[in-house]
Amino acid sequence: MSNTSRIETRELADADLDSVAGGLSVGGSVEGLTATFAPGPNGVPVLTGGSVKSLSLTVSDIPLGPITG
Repeated sequence: MSNTSRIETRELADADLDSVAGGLSVGGSVEGLTATFAPGPNGVPVLTGGSVKSLSLTVSDIPLGPITG
């Protein structure tokens, strides 16, 4: 049995985003981040792998209206 929370997604119209006063509020945290890089073209590092132990992301100030099932 998985302890993964359900994630709900919704499509937002451009007009809904235009009416958001002050823009969006986005916050979050990452715990246990590891990343592996390799030399890429022109010496630019390229991400080749990684992992995250815990990730939290919150987006608010979006008027979604009623939720219908």
